[in-house]
Amino acid sequence: MMDSPVQVLPTYGRDLIAGIDPAIAADCVLLCAPEPWELVRERFPGEPRAVAVPQSMEQARIEAQLDSLPPSAAVIGLGGGSACDAAKLHAWRSGARLLLIPSILSVDAPFTRAIGVRVDGRVRYIGDALPEQLLIDFDLLQRAAPRLNRGGVGDLLSIHTALWDWKLAHRELGEAYDAEIAAASQALFERMVAGADAIRECSEAGLRLLCELYVAEVALCERFGNSRPEEGSEHYLAYCLESLTGKAYLHGELIALCVLLTAQCQEQPIVPLRALLRTLGVAHDPASVGVSHDELEQALLRLPSYLQEETQLPYGVYHHRGMNAERAAALVATLEDTP
Repeated sequence: MMDSPVQVLPTYGRDLIAGIDPAIAADCVLLCAPEPWELVRERFPGEPRAVAVPQSMEQARIEAQLDSLPPSAAVIGLGGGSACDAAKLHAWRSGARLLLIPSILSVDAPFTRAIGVRVDGRVRYIGDALPEQLLIDFDLLQRAAPRLNRGGVGDLLSIHTALWDWKLAHRELGEAYDAEIAAASQALFERMVAGADAIRECSEAGLRLLCELYVAEVALCERFGNSRPEEGSEHYLAYCLESLTGKAYLHGELIALCVLLTAQCQEQPIVPLRALLRTLGVAHDPASVGVSHDELEQALLRLPSYLQEETQLPYGVYHHRGMNAERAAALVATLEDTP
């Protein structure tokens, strides 16, 4: 028996929407964000059985919404991370064929097989769904606000702090560490740095680079067996903040902000990181991301108990060094003090 594939490679091009098989388009449920659907509906080669905008990614609510949709042979996700994760969830639960068409590249969700939902406001990954096709339509992506695509570097920038955590866990706990995979992940970070101008411009080359880096990052995580090569304490802080405030943020920008704070906690230089984010044109100061200084401090103070509850999160700097009011205030202050 052949092993099932761990990834589907993207199909790149322009006006790919019009090339969708009409038989699939006519017997599908479309899960989407409203804006991209309005952009492509005249070119869509069929009339979906239903068009639905995910109202929440809280697991009970999204599953109830999906259960209300008519049966279909296929499900298409058109939009950002929520639309793609909702489509993956529906395909996993129903057995329908799956097509994904990201309209922005703010998160790596379209490239992963795991399905991100929320349970009581906390991130959980469930299920396993790979699309038959992953369409990267440059016409569609370039019609989005550049900020929404540039933010995609968050899940690549996180390599910087995730690898530090991984080495820490190996040294302190004897956790398995793969130097070859770590080096390959670091090389992806360096490719992102080298392509910063193209990413900022959201040129076809820059958008393609983001996708290629996502594909490679996901492949490394699949190869190692978990997300150590890409995810660490910066994501834990982001998850804790989301749980604390109940707010929705642009994922990549929030991760960029949390990378700065986490790198500072790791005693890594953050001046080069801030310069890189400025070159990339990625918002990363609290006001631009939609976070107050008080919320950041509260999230940092909440982290020790949060990590005791979220035992599935591997060891990182916030496990290792703990947190108190003085340290939290000092970390947040560095965002104002660092040029």
